[in-house]
Amino acid sequence: MKRIVTLSIVVLVSLALAAPTLGFDGDRQGFMLNLGAGFGQAKQTATASGVEVSLDATGFGGDFKIGGGVNPQMLIYYTNRTLFHTMEVTYTDAFLGPTTLEADYVNGMSALGVSYFLEPEAPSFFFSGGIGLGVIMDSEADESESGVGFTAGVGYEFSSNWIIEGTYMNAKVFEEMGLELSISNLMVTISWLAY
Repeated sequence: MKRIVTLSIVVLVSLALAAPTLGFDGDRQGFMLNLGAGFGQAKQTATASGVEVSLDATGFGGDFKIGGGVNPQMLIYYTNRTLFHTMEVTYTDAFLGPTTLEADYVNGMSALGVSYFLEPEAPSFFFSGGIGLGVIMDSEADESESGVGFTAGVGYEFSSNWIIEGTYMNAKVFEEMGLELSISNLMVTISWLAY
């Protein structure tokens, strides 16, 4: 515990001292940090022998980005977008009849991303995209699957450091013996973008 507290203090002091040189000067060029929250729609699609089954759910999401601005209009960053949701599955057993199961899932993607702003200062529309690793995790069974995917979005910086963004994420997370599982998220977030 003592090591964690010491490490946290060192990191916070380093960030505070480095902030004037790395960014936080009102210019998108240089260091940037993004923290956001919102809601979204998750979809899981399983395909086997030409038969496709899809499940949909809504949930709460988060968005984290850290990176830098190449110039006032282009940002390059690591991003992690995550959507927490509960899915209900109803199936019919020949002896027991219909049964409904609930499971809590986390869908997300860790990616290398890029955003391009149409204007060098707020207000400005922007486009974003990225390629990375999509993950689905069943939080109750503690099982996860992952695979390569992409993310694409459009947003608007309505005030300096405040953005609203809509993103789409898709990844094929499992493929084995004729069974394929893919995930997709459509998410809207409001974020604080520090630069």
